[in-house]
Amino acid sequence: MPSNEFDQLDGVTIGLLMRGLATKPDIPVKFIKSLSREYAEIPGYRFSWGAVSEVSSPSDPDDDESPLVLRFEFMPISLLLVFPESGQLEDLFMWMYENHPLYDPDFDCDEGNNHWSVISFASGGGEGEALRDWVADAFIPLIWPDLLAEATKIVEKKIEAAISQSPDGTFEELLVERHRYQLCDDPAKLSFNLDK
Repeated sequence: MPSNEFDQLDGVTIGLLMRGLATKPDIPVKFIKSLSREYAEIPGYRFSWGAVSEVSSPSDPDDDESPLVLRFEFMPISLLLVFPESGQLEDLFMWMYENHPLYDPDFDCDEGNNHWSVISFASGGGEGEALRDWVADAFIPLIWPDLLAEATKIVEKKIEAAISQSPDGTFEELLVERHRYQLCDDPAKLSFNLDK
C-alpha cells in the first residue's frame, strides 16, 4: 500500500501539482487522475491554463475519403481543479462566448466530446482550415482570455457565496447542477461587455 495518496499519481498529475495547478489538498485523487489522464492523452496544444485538443475525422464515418471535420476542444485545467463540474462550466463558457462582442456566428460553439472540455468548435466537412485560422488568429488570442478570466471571476464569487451560506463551510451544494446555465447571470454584467 502506498505511503500516502499522492504515491498513486502518475507523472502528469505530479507535474500539475508541482506547477501549482493542483494545490488544494481536498481535491480527490480520483478526480485528479481522471483529469490528468485525459489531459495526457489528448492530441493538441498545452498552455499554462490547460489544453486545446485538435482532432480530425471523416465527415462520413463509413467513408474514409469523405471531407474531414476538424474539432477543437478547450480544457481549462487550472479552473477545473478549483471547480470540478465541467457540465456547469460548459454552459458558462458557451453562454459567455455567445455574449462576447467578438462572437462570430460562422463559428458556433458546442459542448465538448471530452469529459473535461468546456467548449468546442467543429468545422463542416472540408472547412477545417478556416476554423483552424479563426481559432489561432481570433479565438485564442482575443476571446479565450476574456472567457477564462471572466469564468474564473464568476466561479470564485459563486464559491465564496456558497461557502458563506453553507453550514459546513464548503461549496459542495454549488457543484450540484439544479438547472442549465446556473452559473450565468445578466450578460451586461460580463466585464468584457462593460466597455461596449
